[in-house]
Amino acid sequence: MVLISTAMSSNSVAAASKKPLIVGVPADRCPMYYVDHRTNEIVGIGADLLRKAGDAAGYEVQFRAMQEGNIKAALDNDKYDLVMPLGSAISSEGGLQSVITDALVETPMTLVTVSNPELPAFNKLRVGMLKSQAGIAETLKQTVPGMDITLYEDVSECVSVLKAGKVDALLNNAYVWSYLLQKPFYSNLRVHPTEVISMGVYAGAPDTSNSRKIIEKLNKEIATISDSEKQAIILDYTTRRLYKYDLLDYLYAYRVILGLFFIVVVVGAIMYFRLRKAYKIAEEASRAKTLFLANMSHEIRTPINSIMGMGELVQRETNDKKIKQYAFNINSSANALLFLVNDILDFSRMEEGKLKIKKESYHLSSMIHDVNMMITERAESKGLFYNPIVNPNIPDGLIGDESRLKQVLINLLTNGVKYTMAGFVELNIDFTKVENDCIDLKIHVKDSGIGMKPEELDKLFSTLEKIEEGNRRSLEGIGLGLSIVKQILDGMDSKLEIKSSYGVGSEFSFVVRQKVANWEKIGAYDKIDEEVATGQGNYSPSFIAPNVKILAVDDNELNLKVVTGLLERTRMTVDTALSGKTALDLLSKTKYDILLIDHRMPKMDGVELLKHIKYDADGINYYSVCIVLTANVVSGVRDMFIKAGFDDYLEKPVNGKRLEDMLKKYIPAEKIITPGNAEANTIEQNIGNGSEETEGSDDNNEEPPVVRSDTKKVLNSLEKEGYIDIEAGVDYAGTEELFVDTLRFFRDSVDKKSDEIEELYFKEEIEDYTTKVHALKSSARIIGARDLSEKARLLEEAGNRGDLDYIKDNNSELLEDYRKYKEVLEQL
Repeated sequence: MVLISTAMSSNSVAAASKKPLIVGVPADRCPMYYVDHRTNEIVGIGADLLRKAGDAAGYEVQFRAMQEGNIKAALDNDKYDLVMPLGSAISSEGGLQSVITDALVETPMTLVTVSNPELPAFNKLRVGMLKSQAGIAETLKQTVPGMDITLYEDVSECVSVLKAGKVDALLNNAYVWSYLLQKPFYSNLRVHPTEVISMGVYAGAPDTSNSRKIIEKLNKEIATISDSEKQAIILDYTTRRLYKYDLLDYLYAYRVILGLFFIVVVVGAIMYFRLRKAYKIAEEASRAKTLFLANMSHEIRTPINSIMGMGELVQRETNDKKIKQYAFNINSSANALLFLVNDILDFSRMEEGKLKIKKESYHLSSMIHDVNMMITERAESKGLFYNPIVNPNIPDGLIGDESRLKQVLINLLTNGVKYTMAGFVELNIDFTKVENDCIDLKIHVKDSGIGMKPEELDKLFSTLEKIEEGNRRSLEGIGLGLSIVKQILDGMDSKLEIKSSYGVGSEFSFVVRQKVANWEKIGAYDKIDEEVATGQGNYSPSFIAPNVKILAVDDNELNLKVVTGLLERTRMTVDTALSGKTALDLLSKTKYDILLIDHRMPKMDGVELLKHIKYDADGINYYSVCIVLTANVVSGVRDMFIKAGFDDYLEKPVNGKRLEDMLKKYIPAEKIITPGNAEANTIEQNIGNGSEETEGSDDNNEEPPVVRSDTKKVLNSLEKEGYIDIEAGVDYAGTEELFVDTLRFFRDSVDKKSDEIEELYFKEEIEDYTTKVHALKSSARIIGARDLSEKARLLEEAGNRGDLDYIKDNNSELLEDYRKYKEVLEQL
């Protein structure tokens, strides 16, 4: 027991007799030097090797984490006995020379790059290192002259400059890299497969006698450490996973899982917002519907514009009452078609809550005539008796929304005719005077149709819903239903009353308040119908403005003829252009008061043309009034054009009164001459003495030319050969005479139009090509060339969907058929 006690006492004395050796090291270079957080001691490959040598030399080695930025600065701090690691003997920042131990171990210094690029030679290499490695960097500069070494504060900054391409590679101890590359954020860094720079790990101190003694003792013990001992220490530190993940590492390492988690959260959010998504889909469907309605409106209104315009010109130019009646009936039928189109368009307005009720003066007799024109033909075609009864004491001049009121009557009467297989349909119009300037207009529609069951009345106002579907398949269908009637009457502060007996018939009635513009009684309204129809031929312009210049721009020549014809008697100068390019040429030379611009034109549409006009603030037409003419009348279009920069909006079809009223708003008062004053009479006399015929001349009393018998034979022959459809063509044009004129106009434009289509085809300008075949489709339909129109329609659809193969396969056939019309119509 004594011996053991003595031995323990000897060991304690030996430990106590060891002299402390303070060594400064950078504690951020795991696995060479780092703080073990379990013991709070600095450990590592370099630390363990020096501790082993110092312990054998009789020192108690104590490591301190250097606060200085680099080894050179630490050499000047006298609180350290030694500092490490050094790559060689260097001078301190204060200029002190150092002395170093023998190499504790040879460590490989390796390069790290991003994605292993090919590196330049060492003497041309740009290298990034830590500032704490200043000593090693100095040694490297001596060892490899020409290597460009830049020092950075920490590893993070080093990696940033490497990724930014400011250095070619980073250089550090290979063992340190084995630790750092465990960090997930550095997973894209690669140890470069190149020759390794080996450097010894040394401890050193300022060159003093004391430091030389310490180093001499240490060197003796360093020499005794075998390579196997060194390798054991190295393996111990390099095979253990020393790197510990922090929160950011976990976030980066598990980003895929976190991403999936995020997706789950997003999906949950999407589920939460499903109603909003459904709303968006509905909105897109609404936009698609609006686009369809806009196209449909344009397709129908474009030919109606020509029909009604030419019809009005016929009424103006003839004094024959029968011809005037025919022309008036043509326009009334066209108006009826227009109201059917408006029914469809109104669905869009109603859904958006944008249905507006106007308050404008109108003639009740004219409205009744339009309604009777449409309903009489339908009723007679089914063998029904249509009986309109009108109180002759109703004032004829009223103020309200004529078009909406007409819409309601046509819908009610059309449904009456539709669901009446035998018997009658009756319209009764009466009134009650309620104020000094107002009446309650009482409308009653009755039919002897199939009637409705009580349970069916609840469904009556459901849009497009059919009643008793199975029993009514043979009927024409409910059409737009009565929901549109209800909504219009709601807007007029009225209500539709319904009585119906199944198998007996139905009655619809409502009362609408109208302001009276003129108390003149309607009297025998059927006589007034005739007066209205024949009286319109005695046209005189609402103003004369010989000093006003107008430019009308439209790619449809018929539309331009209508505009110039309607404005002829106003004595304004009207120039025309068939394209935006032609218009710009005219605008560069002539100052115009007003520009009438069609919206839908090929190559340069109306909005693009307006942008060109407004681009040059110094242009002579920059301040000219710009009015857009369009067949697109869906909800919101007017606001769209006004926002685009147009001054006003005029929808097709255009009639003389609306056109004159629109222009009168923008023509300066000093340029307007009111018909009937002395100046206007002088102008009329001067014109009458010129080349033009005055209104009272004999020529104007001549009846319009009729279609000759030989021309009729040609038409019949062309129809037999399948080139035209006379009935369809006359339906569009209104009379045979106008139909023949239209055919001649179509013939004269074949060469130019077909060449334009062919040129666009070869240039592969598909958008403009599609616009041209769209125009051909409409023109061919107007003359009853159904096959040609259908081929143009199919090519238009191919252009819209970008089907170049179909266009290439069918374009030649279209042009060949189109050009035949030049030859076959020459007979006219």
